[in-house]
Amino acid sequence: MSDSIIRRCLPLLPALALLGGLVAAPTRGQGQTVSGKGTAAVVSTPLTGAQTFASAILPSQGGMNSADSTAATVANTLGASGLTSIVTGQIDETLVSATTSAEAAEVNILNGLITAKVVLALTTSYATGATATSESNGSTLLGLAVRGASYGDVVPSPNTRINLPGVGYAVLNEQIPTGDGVHSTGLTVNMIHVYLVDPLSGTTTGNIIVGAAQSAASL
Repeated sequence: MSDSIIRRCLPLLPALALLGGLVAAPTRGQGQTVSGKGTAAVVSTPLTGAQTFASAILPSQGGMNSADSTAATVANTLGASGLTSIVTGQIDETLVSATTSAEAAEVNILNGLITAKVVLALTTSYATGATATSESNGSTLLGLAVRGASYGDVVPSPNTRINLPGVGYAVLNEQIPTGDGVHSTGLTVNMIHVYLVDPLSGTTTGNIIVGAAQSAASL
């Protein structure tokens, strides 16, 4: 290449370098993700196998999905009615968000060991690129009773544990967070989670969950 051609091209180099950078840089949308899953009830034991009721999963592109079931009946383990799960989500340039709800009514666990008129789990996750947060506002237990003791309408402190002698233990308002709190966030809430434990070995043999909601977002 002649010196004259090189000299004529020199003024264009900064613009060409900038254009190359714009082409090579990933678009912001590549880091945007949203997820959510709601399950009104889950039973998993050696005798019953794994059973889920009213489970809805959020599409990866956002939008809405729902599931419902008139009743859930697992002999000597779980009874409930009016089971519903709803997941919604949105993705845009400045906000990614997901909301999940899971609800069941007239809940009866282990032949009356735990009962509730309404169990509602609700999680919301959102990310803006500068911050990412999840919350469980709206989650509640109405008419809760455990081992014959009435708790009424209550929002238990996160991860409240109640021992169930001869059975295992229950965790009320079980919360499991994920994410870095800046670009990503997630939260799983299980409003009633019964861990069935073998009294001799101490190992967990099964799970009963009513009101399971999970949401996550990243930007």
